[in-house]
Amino acid sequence: MNNEKKARKRVAEYCRRLYEKGFMPGIDGNVSVRVDSDTAIVTPAGLSKETITPGDLVCMKLTGEVISGSRQPSSETPMHLAAYRLRHDIGAVIHAHSPNATAFALCGKHIDTRYAPFAYMHLGVIGDVPYDAPGTPEFHQSVTAAVKKGYNVIMFKNHGAMVLGANLPDAYAKTDLLEAYAGMLLKAELLGGASVLSDKQLEKIVHG
Repeated sequence: MNNEKKARKRVAEYCRRLYEKGFMPGIDGNVSVRVDSDTAIVTPAGLSKETITPGDLVCMKLTGEVISGSRQPSSETPMHLAAYRLRHDIGAVIHAHSPNATAFALCGKHIDTRYAPFAYMHLGVIGDVPYDAPGTPEFHQSVTAAVKKGYNVIMFKNHGAMVLGANLPDAYAKTDLLEAYAGMLLKAELLGGASVLSDKQLEKIVHG
């Protein structure tokens, strides 16, 4: 099985996992994986991630040309391809609309990872971009600027989240943690609010 076939199979598998977790309801969200230095597999527009198959996916040059696949790539594909062009450490991208994390996005509330060591360690500082209509040049410019700054988790105001990983398991794990952590923060608010860690405590998390 060549690299493209393996990548198609993996993306379809993770699409179903994301749908089953409730992170990509309806036909929402998109997933991609880097195949090699020049190409990526991306999800198409208008399909539920519950039923997507390897053959539904689109293989593309990082410059935007379609190599194989009969379906139309998602309108948000440019932000995936830009992440691969800009950062060689990125091997997979997930854009999800998971309920807890998206609730923060809808309210324009920053998800601060300084409340828990596991969130700070695995998600890092989370970036935020202002609202623009999905798929527009303005939207992609804002997202690209955040990717350049090195964020691995980027929240889109009134929209959802984009998670960058070294590979699909890494991006999926971060997406899962982001959603769980957002839920923890929401529950902490009911108890009076979480306590932020000090700069010294955060430094110890990173450097021991």
